[in-house]
Amino acid sequence: MKNFQYKKSKLRPTTSKVIGAVFSILGHDKLEEKTFLDLYSGTGAIGFKALEFGAKECCFVDINISFLKKIQEKINILDLTNKSSIIKANCETQLKKINGVFDFVYADPPYDHNSFENIVNQLINNKLVYKNTKLVFEHSSRLKLNESIKIFNMIQQKQYGDSMISIFAQNIKD
Repeated sequence: MKNFQYKKSKLRPTTSKVIGAVFSILGHDKLEEKTFLDLYSGTGAIGFKALEFGAKECCFVDINISFLKKIQEKINILDLTNKSSIIKANCETQLKKINGVFDFVYADPPYDHNSFENIVNQLINNKLVYKNTKLVFEHSSRLKLNESIKIFNMIQQKQYGDSMISIFAQNIKD
């Protein structure tokens, strides 16, 4: 299937190298029958890859309606309507529009935004995460994230050129 064109949109699609790295770090087998939240979806590449690796559901969230229309077209073409939902929302302020609890949350805001604390606050306040949820943040390697954001602690970080992948989990003691 031909890749959608996003010229003149300020969209910075996640590179195939970074996509491969994210799912290698997470473990392909760990996605089976899990729920996935793709924030700042853009092309939807991350969410579609999660579904390809067996996620039972993916919720795509973006503020740009034209991006969401293209994601919907791809959902229809791939016959993933029963495994996908789309929500038009500002990921920094409107996550209350989302229903569900997610095993994995991926967020890739514009590189000039440092909205990760806002995102984590909303995830917690709107009960979109639980004790085993993993947060995966893609950001500029020039942006240094705190080792802890609220109840989540960084467990891994990898750099790929100007892109950095930071993974957070809760520090749960049984």
